Amino acid sequence: MKKIRTKILRVAICVGKWLLNTIYFFVKICPTKNKVVMLSRQSNKPNVDFLLIQKEILRRTNNVEVKVLCKVLKKNLLDRIDYSFYILKCMYHIATAKVCILDGYSIPISILKHKKNLEVIQIWHASGAIKKFGYQSLDKKEGRGTGIARIMNMHKNYSHVMAPSSITAKFYEEAFGVKSDKIFINGLPRLDYIISEELGKEKLDEFYKQYPNYKDKKTILYVPTFRKNTDNEIGIKKLIKHIDYEKYNLIIKLHPLDKSKDINEYIVDKKYNTFDLLKIADYIITDYSAIAFEAILLNKPLYFYVYDINEYQEARGLNIDLFKEMNNSTSINIKEIIKTIENNKYDYEELEVFKNKYIENLDTNNTKRLVEFVFKYLDKGVENEPYKNNINEHSKEKLNI
Repeated sequence: MKKIRTKILRVAICVGKWLLNTIYFFVKICPTKNKVVMLSRQSNKPNVDFLLIQKEILRRTNNVEVKVLCKVLKKNLLDRIDYSFYILKCMYHIATAKVCILDGYSIPISILKHKKNLEVIQIWHASGAIKKFGYQSLDKKEGRGTGIARIMNMHKNYSHVMAPSSITAKFYEEAFGVKSDKIFINGLPRLDYIISEELGKEKLDEFYKQYPNYKDKKTILYVPTFRKNTDNEIGIKKLIKHIDYEKYNLIIKLHPLDKSKDINEYIVDKKYNTFDLLKIADYIITDYSAIAFEAILLNKPLYFYVYDINEYQEARGLNIDLFKEMNNSTSINIKEIIKTIENNKYDYEELEVFKNKYIENLDTNNTKRLVEFVFKYLDKGVENEPYKNNINEHSKEKLNI
């Protein structure tokens, strides 16, 4: 029965691809504009990276149209129908753009045949890759199946892929199935946000007004990775149990899809993103999440709580041996990590080596370098009527970040 369902699914996907490419053939008749379109499936709102890119483009010129399209693909039928119409909208903007920026897999980018002059830049939604993904994790428990990956043209049609370091570039070559000449080294715009003392300052002031009690004690931030086939409740329960709340505050920041329960008292308002919380925290605990590469920029004690490392290695695979590279900060035992925090002992030299290995541009010019790269494929000085960039409501609220 399972084989029959799989065959039906594959036939349906093939028919869908043919139909979309047929529609797209006619959509491509529309003239190309001096336009940048940014696509994401990570959330329904523009992320920090897209907002910073948008702000930098509009700072330099008003002769480039910028369109940001963000929508999460959900599993229920109504949402999938709605997503189909969203794809049609994406198709128009891709067909009329000169540059497309992605932060993850995009259905219309991968399955459609595009105009030859379209530049597609995959910046990815993480600043590195402790865990394997994409083509690295095919046919693993937490990865995609080879058949579905092939039929969905997973991670195809990229002109360039951005990576934060030469070491990470090798992981990305494997994960995206691209050659080294398609990689360019640069950090995500969010690194500018994290490093800068000015960007996000208003958000921090707002946080302490809303949560004044967080000024009185040191704060531990726990940011576990998203586990596809399970949740984080085992790790969370052990962490909650072993913290001395007379000395420390605890904030838990979960992936939006994580369904771990009974942690409401450790969750703060969603308007504070993970990068805001990194600035607030005194100690950061994660596991295999790429948030580690952003946390290291702040030179705060960073710990890896890897209680299920053997199972995770089997289910997903890891690019980095944490016990080798961050040995003094990695443990399967949360009591050991909490004890290190209480003893106020941390190996900052180990952290510095890790940081310099995986993040090459330790400055606040990552957004500028990315936009300069984008501008190679745009007509920056065109003498035409300035575009009316229709920044959506979410962007209007946050363009001052």
